[in-house]
Amino acid sequence: MPQLPTVTVILPVRNEAGRIAGCLESIVNQDLAADRVEILAVDGMSGDGTREILRGMHAAHANIHLIDNPRKSVTAALNIGIKAAHGDFIIRCDAHAAYAPDYLSSCLAVAKATGAGNVGGHARSLPGSSTLMARAIMLAHASFFGLGGARFRSGEYEGYVDTVWPGCYRKELFAEVGGYNELLPRSEDIELNARLRKAGHTCYLSKRIRAWYYCRPDLASLFRQRFLDGIGIIRTLPVNAGAVGMRHLIPLIFVASLLVSGTLAALPVFHALLFAETGAYAAALIFFSVAMYCEERKPDDPIAGDEQQRQRSPAAALLLPPVFITLHVAYGLGSLWGIATLPFFMRRLAP
Repeated sequence: MPQLPTVTVILPVRNEAGRIAGCLESIVNQDLAADRVEILAVDGMSGDGTREILRGMHAAHANIHLIDNPRKSVTAALNIGIKAAHGDFIIRCDAHAAYAPDYLSSCLAVAKATGAGNVGGHARSLPGSSTLMARAIMLAHASFFGLGGARFRSGEYEGYVDTVWPGCYRKELFAEVGGYNELLPRSEDIELNARLRKAGHTCYLSKRIRAWYYCRPDLASLFRQRFLDGIGIIRTLPVNAGAVGMRHLIPLIFVASLLVSGTLAALPVFHALLFAETGAYAAALIFFSVAMYCEERKPDDPIAGDEQQRQRSPAAALLLPPVFITLHVAYGLGSLWGIATLPFFMRRLAP
């Protein structure tokens, strides 16, 4: 009989004491035999008790291993994990997530059926806390208007895509295309997948692969996340422009046009442009918020049958306008800051 494939799960962590136990439990309790699964928790020298939790889980589960990441970044953690991995497949996992009991086996099945170099599932969103604002942030992640329509963010699309979350790769591909680019800690996944596609491989998104992502719990942490994402997408351009799509640049264009129109609003043409743009955006805010409110008023559970259940929250949809604004403006401002600081970043690219 042919030997069954083995899996190495790489889990970058740093100061994740609040989430790490639940995340690891969902990875440990898979329908694959434990001797086929190697779990590498690559820790960025956490100081909040995460390392103690990981050591305790290693004592209970011999296939969980703690590896130090003195460079502390996610990309460094991933590359450290890839070098230490023994599995036939590398499955990246996110500590801010929970995974269905068949997550790993589904990744293997979809990879075998499609022949894709990287497979993944939809990032089904869950609130980062019990507050109404956290629920509104969750709803925004599921909205086309919120995060620009990436296919893995919402919907039930099945098929070939440009990138997936977080990803299951055939291990030998890293020898072919290289590891994660440690200069791009915010866009490392789309940049790697662009290299995979350029080398002739594909990415496949499957609704069979089920995982749930815990969104940021408040506007302040959401703003910081999206601001850094905006910086990251601009810094990707000189490294691998093929990884960046138009949807990544729309917040930059939006915020830049508002700033220009606002600065030059004394001129009639720019005053009219500012009025038209803000009016159209306000209409979009209302439309998508009302649409989500109506969706949340439906009696059926939007993720019925899944292990991670959530209650519908029409009241949270009323808070969507400030969440949408935070998502778009933070990303746009981050992109502008990325442009302003690009010369300094380019020095790091020089051989």
